[in-house]
Amino acid sequence: PGLPEFVSDEELRMHFGRYGTIVDASVARERDGASKGFGYVTLDASSSPDALLNDIHPLGGKEIRVLLTKEALIGTDNKKVYIGNSDHLSQDEIRDAFMGFGQVWDVHTPKDPNSGVRKNFAFVTFAEVDSFERAVAMGGLEVKGQQVEIKPASKDGGKGKGKGDW
Repeated sequence: PGLPEFVSDEELRMHFGRYGTIVDASVARERDGASKGFGYVTLDASSSPDALLNDIHPLGGKEIRVLLTKEALIGTDNKKVYIGNSDHLSQDEIRDAFMGFGQVWDVHTPKDPNSGVRKNFAFVTFAEVDSFERAVAMGGLEVKGQQVEIKPASKDGGKGKGKGDW
C-alpha cells in the first residue's frame, strides 16, 4: 500500500502509458470505493517490463516502485536465487544490490506465518538466465557491510527440508 488514495485509474494510465501500450489500468478499491493503496497496470505483450520495473515512479506526491504479480511470473523462464543472511535489508536495498547482475523482476522477503517476523532470507527473481548465473557464480555479496549468501533457489529456500516458502 504505497499508492496515495487520491490517484485515479486515468492517472495510472497516463503515467504508465509511456512504457508501452496499456491494456488496463485500475486502482484497487474497497467496496465503498476507497483506494486500497495499490493498483494494477497491464501492458500489451509487445511491451517490455524492464524500464517500468527499474524506474521509481512519482505518483500523487509519492515515489512508487512497480512489482510484478505472482501470476505474471508463472510459466516464464525467470531464474530465482536464494539470498541468505538478509533480514537486515529492505526489499529496495536487496533490489538495488542485485540489479548489478541484471534485470530484477521480483524480490520476495518471506515472513513466519505464525509470528509475522521476517525470515533471515529472501528470494530474487531475475529476468535473464545470464543474470541468474552471474549471481550464483558470486556465491555471496557484501550489502550494507554484511555478507549475504547467494545460491540457486529451490522450493524450500535451498535448505533441503521440503517445505515451500514461495
